Amino acid sequence: MPKTAKTIFGTTENSNFILNMTPESYYQYNLKILLGFLILMPLFSIPLEFFKVYSVPGMALSIAGVFAIVFVFIGFMKSETPKKLFLPAYLLGGMLIWGIVSFYNSYDYMISIFGEDGRSEGLLSLLFYGGFFLLGAQLGTDDNRLKLLHGMLWLGLAECFWSLFQMLPLGFPSYYRNLEPMLLFNVYLPSGLTGTPVSLGVMLSVLLIPALLEAVFTENPKQKIMNYICIFCFSLTAVRTQCLAGVAGILLAFVISLICILIKKSGKKAVICLVTAFAGIVLGFAWNYISPSLNGTSISLLEETSVSDGIYFYDGGVLWEDSSYRLEASGYYVKNADNNPNGSFQIESISDVYCYLWNSTLNIIKRYPLAGSGQDNLVFPQLYQSLIVQSNPNTFDRCGNYYLQMAGTTGLPTLILFLILAVLTVVRGGMAVRKEKNWMHTEIFCMVVLYLLLMLISTGSITITPLFWMLGGICISLYEPEK
Repeated sequence: MPKTAKTIFGTTENSNFILNMTPESYYQYNLKILLGFLILMPLFSIPLEFFKVYSVPGMALSIAGVFAIVFVFIGFMKSETPKKLFLPAYLLGGMLIWGIVSFYNSYDYMISIFGEDGRSEGLLSLLFYGGFFLLGAQLGTDDNRLKLLHGMLWLGLAECFWSLFQMLPLGFPSYYRNLEPMLLFNVYLPSGLTGTPVSLGVMLSVLLIPALLEAVFTENPKQKIMNYICIFCFSLTAVRTQCLAGVAGILLAFVISLICILIKKSGKKAVICLVTAFAGIVLGFAWNYISPSLNGTSISLLEETSVSDGIYFYDGGVLWEDSSYRLEASGYYVKNADNNPNGSFQIESISDVYCYLWNSTLNIIKRYPLAGSGQDNLVFPQLYQSLIVQSNPNTFDRCGNYYLQMAGTTGLPTLILFLILAVLTVVRGGMAVRKEKNWMHTEIFCMVVLYLLLMLISTGSITITPLFWMLGGICISLYEPEK
């Protein structure tokens, strides 16, 4: 009998799309999966904005994540995965294995696997993030990478469009019209479809870098116009979040982009882009200043008291509005929660809020240094007067620092593996940028660095964290080892 061709899953060679898949078509499939996530996530987040349907956003992550894992395995089966990705894959595998150890030590097994309702950052999310990272590293060409970046810019514009209705006193449904933890009403903070103003600010800050650099260096006039629109909208909306991550992030993005532009000596072409970004930032601060009188912001205690105009940061109110009022994933803020073993704090003070969050999380890390409290289980070690989460004032499920969050939930070994992966990504990406001097590679590298910096004052979410893993995969793939 003649020798038959090798097949997969018992199908014929002609009918098996995996065997017939060329490297170019494999890269195209990877791109479509990542772009699909950028479309699905905001669409699936809409029900949570209007109704408390917690599970829907997680479905977008699961759908795209399953396809990502399947195509990662296809890449290995067809030997499309380059050897330079083996070490990152091993690090991701190590994080996943230790995540299983953390799962067995968790307070709630179901939450540890699937994540808290509305958060969906359990063990499965880590698996999906790894898939996004490896697909981002296997897009093949700069054209595919640019298409993914453009998809992210369109996502950012969609978030700004949705945010516009949240910022105006029109009665548009928003969880951040009021900040009940601070007893503030008619604040009208934007969150887009990202879940919180903090996440929105981080996303737009990171996306400002490609918008600025591409507006300077691209030769496509239509793309330049889109980039100008992005620059203005991202700058304005990020500042309007009135959160430390959004304001600091957009200023850092502006400075990083300015440095890159000066190094590349782009000259007069950069002026209009920088002026546009500066105008958006200034208008954002001006809008923040007059927003109390524009919106009729008031403090409601025994009687309404108007809030005077000025620049305010609402990090504390946003954090507890998100966790306790929006998702019911933590206790409510109480000014003098004397029974809380972590003490009390002033929610109006940024330093008070973050010191309280970080010190409390460090105490949890000291109790569970190896396995952590379990994925998305950070609130449970804090319960002190009831098994009902909401009955424990000043508890929290997000600590305002991605690295402490990771150590507190999945243990120090996971954090160490992640930091090694992050350093490897930045080092390899930096070597590629220094060697090739490609403006698109430069902006991807800068986006990854900025995101890692902003995670010192914010935590991830399923709406924005996957973008970082995609960008991290692209960044590490830019490096080509010498043969």
